Amino acid sequence: MIGEFDRKEAFVARHRSVIVPWLLVALWICVIWGHSLLSGVDSSSESAWFMGLVRRAAAWLYTTDIPAVSHFLAAHPSILEVLSDTDRLHFLIRKGAHFSEYFVLGLLVLYAVRRTLRSLMSMALTLCAIWATVPGIDETIQRFVPGRAGMVRDVMIDMGGFGTAVALCLPFLAIGSLIAGPRDRR
Repeated sequence: MIGEFDRKEAFVARHRSVIVPWLLVALWICVIWGHSLLSGVDSSSESAWFMGLVRRAAAWLYTTDIPAVSHFLAAHPSILEVLSDTDRLHFLIRKGAHFSEYFVLGLLVLYAVRRTLRSLMSMALTLCAIWATVPGIDETIQRFVPGRAGMVRDVMIDMGGFGTAVALCLPFLAIGSLIAGPRDRR
């Protein structure tokens, strides 16, 4: 009886370790697509709120007496130009949001494939499939939302964020694999 309990417990633990990473991926995709379902007015309002936050943080940084910060800001006067140009700052915030959403997605998908798939080919195909499809669906959703427009440029930014996350992590994963040596990935 005890052996059967141990087998059931191991089965549940193994399946939980497979489900949780992909559940995180699915939830994050819902967050991304949920933002795409915001109307143009709501999306712009959200960006404007964040722009105000960035400007307040920048104003605080400009008034601090931290020498490294003061030196950096004095050496880069273009930062002040960007902060004072509402259109340019709005554009950078919106495109930065695209990049960062998909950067996080890239990290989550990489974690999920490393935890759940065994062959390098299945890992690569899964990464590529998600990298190629999710941004396109995201921008397609926006084509049907009032005040929004799906843009190829945004798909490229999304793919860039995802790809950057994966590219930054792969060398560390490779080094970790070399150090750890062969292992059973159950």
